[in-house]
Amino acid sequence: MQIQEEKQGDVFILTISEHLDTASATMFETALLGSIDRGEQRILVDCGPLEYVNSAGLKVFLLAAKKLEASKGQLMLCALAPSVLMIFEMIGFTRIMKIVPTREEALRLLLEEKTPA
Repeated sequence: MQIQEEKQGDVFILTISEHLDTASATMFETALLGSIDRGEQRILVDCGPLEYVNSAGLKVFLLAAKKLEASKGQLMLCALAPSVLMIFEMIGFTRIMKIVPTREEALRLLLEEKTPA
């Protein structure tokens, strides 16, 4: 798995690729939860290049969502492949996480919305 980090405005963007599995979940957790620990409050995870996710990877998304919810932050996911989206739908993550079809739409939404103080 590869992780790319960038910032656009006050949105922190992580792009993850290939497989998010037991072997790579620790690296993803360090990057995602580490960004929250550094004070990032608007986080976009671009899953466009992601081909596979297992329960270890899903756990990281859940931990980040809970951590951001507690601090009134926002986590958004975009560009999930149909097979990855199906997994998110099956376990109910689509009801607790904001998932949008494109990176452009996600950035527009995150940049327009203001986090309550």
